[in-house]
Amino acid sequence: MKSNKMTIIWSISLLILFVATLIIVGAKIVGIELPDTTIRVLGIAELITLPIFVFASVKKFLKNNKS
Repeated sequence: MKSNKMTIIWSISLLILFVATLIIVGAKIVGIELPDTTIRVLGIAELITLPIFVFASVKKFLKNNKS
């Protein structure tokens, strides 16, 4: 069950990183000027999510190597 919980945490953090990056990069490609507050909030969300993603990835990697 613990492995399943780590997979869910990993998936959610990956999704958050993907969506935030897609919004920022997509707006730049399309040429839409996002408000500064929006960019900062998305950046902070990525900075908070990144260590969680790394932790979950390491746990998953170590769990898979033990098996």
